[in-house]
Amino acid sequence: MRTTDATGNLRLPKPIYAVAGAGEIAYRRLRTLPEQVEALRERVAPRVRTLREELPDRVETLRSQLPARVSMLVTEAREVYGGLVARGEQVVDAARARRRTGSTTAAPARIAAASAKAAAASANGVRTVARKAVKKAAPAKG
Repeated sequence: MRTTDATGNLRLPKPIYAVAGAGEIAYRRLRTLPEQVEALRERVAPRVRTLREELPDRVETLRSQLPARVSMLVTEAREVYGGLVARGEQVVDAARARRRTGSTTAAPARIAAASAKAAAASANGVRTVARKAVKKAAPAKG
């Protein structure tokens, strides 16, 4: 269903905005991938040895916690989806503004700055959700 907002712009369905927001986050993250791969190569081997030793105990712990974790992750996924929708709306609105004004100089810089702020906020939200999930998945050390 298509609607228009107060300024007369066509409003697309939320999933479209979510895809636009996710695509923009993916694009920004992929640009940093080569450096991250190099850093991870140095840390992987020792971590694999440690995980092999801890794995049997962790599997049992995680089995008992699975139902509660699934429920928590569904709730957090809904929150992240809402953030992606908002981000996608910004991306689409910025593209419409560029097209409407025909500006190719100052507008992209303003849009890039606003998008960078939004990207940082969304990425921080996603990282926070991921960190919480990892902390909750780690068995308590006694």
